[in-house]
Amino acid sequence: MDAQSNSIATVVRSELINLDSVTKFSPNRRFATVYSESGPLDSLFFLESGLVKIHKRGDDNKEIILQILAGGELFGEQALGAEASRNVAAEVLQEGVIYVIPRDIFLRVCDERPDLWREVTLLLTARKRQLEKKIELLCLRDVEYRILYYMADLARMFGAKSNGAEYSIPLSQGELASLIGATRETTSTTLNALARKGVIRLGRRQLIVPSIDGVLEAANQRSQAAKVS
Repeated sequence: MDAQSNSIATVVRSELINLDSVTKFSPNRRFATVYSESGPLDSLFFLESGLVKIHKRGDDNKEIILQILAGGELFGEQALGAEASRNVAAEVLQEGVIYVIPRDIFLRVCDERPDLWREVTLLLTARKRQLEKKIELLCLRDVEYRILYYMADLARMFGAKSNGAEYSIPLSQGELASLIGATRETTSTTLNALARKGVIRLGRRQLIVPSIDGVLEAANQRSQAAKVS
């Protein structure tokens, strides 16, 4: 969670989640829908705990994960724009607690706290940078580099230390494939190759990073090799 998310989280927890019109949603299973594509833009959401993916599906039902959110993040910010309906969906990856904040309530609090508008702007700018980085990776980097990049990024973001040294990322290989924009088969083959090198370990519906520095070093080596070739 970055500084902008943390600042907004402080205000949401102190001033918003206890308002009568804000409701609490506690999904108890994976894949529960938070909101769907074409859904109404009448609310924003605050993820207190758990994991949520923001994703989009094509006509062939192929999914691309645009973002994965951990506890303390505000999302559904498209409701602040002028669109008529949502063009992405949100789905639970790990059970937790989500607060549903009506759009008009959020706007009212922002108007009462003009400094909060600045934090919202910074958050939206950070989200835009994340999407720009995703496009860069998809267009300019190969599958192995993208896997290494996201493994390090996810470990830093929300990977729980399983034994004080390793980071456990609760994603399946299929979910990682959707995140990096590759096929399930190519992702699996590349993960197995990285596991044989000891860069990562594979578990049941989880990916284990023994060392973030080790993953970053492997990514740097991959980048240097690409330049040489």
